Amino acid sequence: MALGAISFGVPATLMKIARSEGVVNGPLLFWSFLSAVVILGVVHIARRRWLRYQHTSWKQLLAVMAAGTASGFTNTFYIQSLKLIPVAAAAVMLMQAVWLSVLLGSLLHKRWPSRLQVLSIVLVLIGTVLAAGLFPITQPLSLWGLFLAFLAACAYACTIQFTAMLGNNLDPMSKTWLLCLGAFLLISVVWGPQIISAPVTFDTLKWAFWIAVFSMVFPLVVYSIFMQYLDLGIGPILSSLELPASITIAFLVLGERVDWLQIVGVLVIIGAVILPNVWGMRHQNQLR
Repeated sequence: MALGAISFGVPATLMKIARSEGVVNGPLLFWSFLSAVVILGVVHIARRRWLRYQHTSWKQLLAVMAAGTASGFTNTFYIQSLKLIPVAAAAVMLMQAVWLSVLLGSLLHKRWPSRLQVLSIVLVLIGTVLAAGLFPITQPLSLWGLFLAFLAACAYACTIQFTAMLGNNLDPMSKTWLLCLGAFLLISVVWGPQIISAPVTFDTLKWAFWIAVFSMVFPLVVYSIFMQYLDLGIGPILSSLELPASITIAFLVLGERVDWLQIVGVLVIIGAVILPNVWGMRHQNQLR
């Protein structure tokens, strides 16, 4: 599960490189999701795990595809917000998905998280503000941009919860393929005009493939397999590892500057992720 969250931290750097090479957002998203659908479709055919043999129904298949649109909304809202606000501010807003996902899970399962998990969420949010390098704020922030980033966080929270709840009787690869297919259909509709008008270049296809691997194929497969086995609140906390991964990749690949407050923020987030898991293992050992 942690590896899936870390994988989500890679595409931000890839998108920056793609934009520097003149790749347009709409076609980049379209070909990314299409690449994910094709990759998982080929795997699905090669493994011969046909849907008709997986004890499912059309209603369930459509529900999983509808859940996949949350990933498409996340990417759409986030990219649009980056036009209006700095990356740091957008990253802080996106990480609101941690508590939003826990809240959504609590409402759906009618079970509240533990005090230790709440403490971990608070530490994650504090660490996020530090790690993103948001302060001091040197320019006015667009309220509309912040709202779009918050909508991306809401969609990301839905992605986390729905991958854990829906289609657990399906083969994980088949389930991930359906999630990506739903997201692809949404992207095709939302970005249709730009997709039609923008030229398709080799750079677009190249970066779209790698973004598909790191932002959809690998993390969604991991989420589909392991999220259902985690206690309420643990999955969203683990998902916060995306930001430290994003900062680390940007530092290594793009050479972006990282100050000591950001390092402290990364350590706080990692500590917040470790805390409930270590405490939970100790508690289980004591019960034994």
